[in-house]
Amino acid sequence: MRKIFREECNAALQNVTFDNRQQKAVRMRVERCHKPRRRMRGMVAVAVAAALTFSGAFAVQAVRDNIRNTMASWEDTHTGTALGLSQSDAGLTVTLDEIYGDTWYVYLKGTVASETEKTMRVDNWTNRSGTQYANAGFCDWEFTIPDQKTQLSHGSNISFLSVNGQEDAPLEFLIRLSATDFALTGEASALFNGFWYEADGELQELDGCWEFTFPVDRNDDGETLLVGKSIQTDAGTVTLDCLQFSALDISAEWSGANEALFGWDQSNTYLLLKSGERIGCQSAGIEDENGEKTRMEFAPFNNGLGHISADDVQAVVFAGQEIPVT
Repeated sequence: MRKIFREECNAALQNVTFDNRQQKAVRMRVERCHKPRRRMRGMVAVAVAAALTFSGAFAVQAVRDNIRNTMASWEDTHTGTALGLSQSDAGLTVTLDEIYGDTWYVYLKGTVASETEKTMRVDNWTNRSGTQYANAGFCDWEFTIPDQKTQLSHGSNISFLSVNGQEDAPLEFLIRLSATDFALTGEASALFNGFWYEADGELQELDGCWEFTFPVDRNDDGETLLVGKSIQTDAGTVTLDCLQFSALDISAEWSGANEALFGWDQSNTYLLLKSGERIGCQSAGIEDENGEKTRMEFAPFNNGLGHISADDVQAVVFAGQEIPVT
């Protein structure tokens, strides 16, 4: 089992560009958080650790508190459902504070606080797009939702907000879940195993377990902008079917030649706003069982530009070709 895990780890790192020292740091973090009984979680750890190492591999032009900026923008005119659920173990109290969701994503806001220290000393790190995070995370997590088709762990994302130096302030985190299979009502559960963080460059680990049951709160009201415009690339024709606007994120649905959809130039693929700002492409993946639809996600939290609606967008640029949406 351990040999298989090492092979998976090596495969996950093949397309990541950094030096041997940085790759070693990734593997050390993954090994420490890896639980053989859940190989999928180990692969999530690879992605997390690789992202952490990226902060030292790229020159960052500007650092923005992107998560808080966009959350504050959305919360100016929207409210979620308060949860106020807490569980304590291993000297840490984990709290789920609030939930809100729409057609595309469900978001959970929470905190982690030490039971013995007023303030947890945690390092910050910055990714290549300039978003700053706290260098911390859960080692393993699972979500179970009503009427789900598959377990959502692999479709979840947990971000720990950057530490801003406030006294007695707990670590804040935001969970984003895909709403594709998420019911509108009922109860869901969350299980977090283990917690790690870095302070002054030293990795710390706590072997705790925190489990929650919480009410689902999701409205089927995400904004969709139908586009239906095509462009021709060297690898074939691709069509931008629609843009999907959630509370804190934006995604796009494409159809057409897979060779083109997965061979695009990421540095020249982005969302162009009327303000002139750009939100780069983060990832793309097959969306439907027939492999005919591709879902593309733009940079998390809209690069700190706040909540964005269809009225704010001028075009989508795909591999350098502009597709107007207005």
